[in-house]
Amino acid sequence: MWRSKLLEFVKPFTHPAWGITHFQRVYELAIKLAEKQNLDVDRDSLFAAAYLHDIGAFEPYSKKGKDHSDVAIENCSGILLSIDFPEAKIDLVKDIIKSHMFYAKPSDIKESIIFHDADTLDFMGSIGISRILSIVGKEDWTPDLKSAIFLIQKFHDELPLQLYTKAAKEIGNERLPEMKNFLAKLSQQTSNFELI
Repeated sequence: MWRSKLLEFVKPFTHPAWGITHFQRVYELAIKLAEKQNLDVDRDSLFAAAYLHDIGAFEPYSKKGKDHSDVAIENCSGILLSIDFPEAKIDLVKDIIKSHMFYAKPSDIKESIIFHDADTLDFMGSIGISRILSIVGKEDWTPDLKSAIFLIQKFHDELPLQLYTKAAKEIGNERLPEMKNFLAKLSQQTSNFELI
């Protein structure tokens, strides 16, 4: 079955913030959002997109100066055809991947909207904080701890505005206090972030 082949293919893609566990969380959250919104979605395409949407951030696929979403789109057809994924669904997978990031506007396709929301939500709450702290000193986003804290603050302030579905907004509202409390306590313990 193509799903087991895809899971085998992505095994080497390990990363503290956007590896296999992130792929799985985003897929499961996309399905949860679809169910909460009473949407009948193509689960195959969501699954394929979940496990391939970030491959452009991994070797041998990553390309300096090119968005990882674009790189994933360029490579996903060949990967999916090689594992016997239904060819008729590949364009949908590409559309989902294209706008998965919080800074991208999804198309009007329901799968793309809920996937965008699921990926954005994974940057919020306790999991979002954990992901950001896990990449301190490893990624351009977070060269040091102070920059990571400011990114968490930025995500707290801006990501709720990037959610499209009612179901995602509800989950986002549950996750915001986790971020707010973390930032407030950290501010108290570090002289308003001066001693980080």
